[in-house]
Amino acid sequence: MENLLFDKLPHYIFSANRQFEKGECHMDRIADLNILILMRQGILRFTENGTPVELQGGEYYIQKVGLEQHGEVPSDSPNYYFVHFSDAAYGKGGGLPLRGTYDLEKIQPIITEFEQLGNAAEKLEYEQLFYKLLCTLRSFSRSKSAAERIRAHLLENFSRDVSLEEISKLCFISKNQAINVFRETYGVTPYRYLLDFRLRRAGELLLATNSPVTEIGFGVGFSVYSAFYRVFKKKYGLSPAEYRQLRLSRTLPEDLYFKPE
Repeated sequence: MENLLFDKLPHYIFSANRQFEKGECHMDRIADLNILILMRQGILRFTENGTPVELQGGEYYIQKVGLEQHGEVPSDSPNYYFVHFSDAAYGKGGGLPLRGTYDLEKIQPIITEFEQLGNAAEKLEYEQLFYKLLCTLRSFSRSKSAAERIRAHLLENFSRDVSLEEISKLCFISKNQAINVFRETYGVTPYRYLLDFRLRRAGELLLATNSPVTEIGFGVGFSVYSAFYRVFKKKYGLSPAEYRQLRLSRTLPEDLYFKPE
């Protein structure tokens, strides 16, 4: 997993709140700065160098400078606080993971401090708060629950087979415990969560790319195309090809973008 490293300290540039209107899409751009996103509510959707990203309330995410971002799919009225920063170093080991969860009750006071500084504050004051924010986020990443570790592992490895035995070894618990602790937090089994994520990712790729349908199925973790076809049609009521065609013809109902269970 790639992290924001602290061997070389990043530098604060600018921060503000952001609220999307209903049906608004993420802007198309090549990021000229690094951006830390702190999601409060709603769902933010975009692609980064062709890879779909979906962020929900309680998650943070770091958009790296130089990546091409597009918003082909509407977001669900996301509200978040963002921080632009420069001079970032990235790599494996140590530092802050580029994606994770956080406690808004602990982060909001820092955001409030940012907002209270005003234009007359010295840059050093902003830098101090920025490092306080990064350190607080890092403390959350070091104290993830077993359910959160399982979820992060599923999302990082969704394109390959992930066994229950692998999950149980990750958290040093039995297979049944892994299922139970995950279901208590997210309301579904790890298998169901992974399946739903793969189908959402497939739907995004069908809308945002021209990749062959079979290639998309394999790319999101299905080793047999017929299995991908069957579960996709069960969830969306359409085959993958029909789903793409209706969207391209602008006749796909809005509630089929991400059909709820």
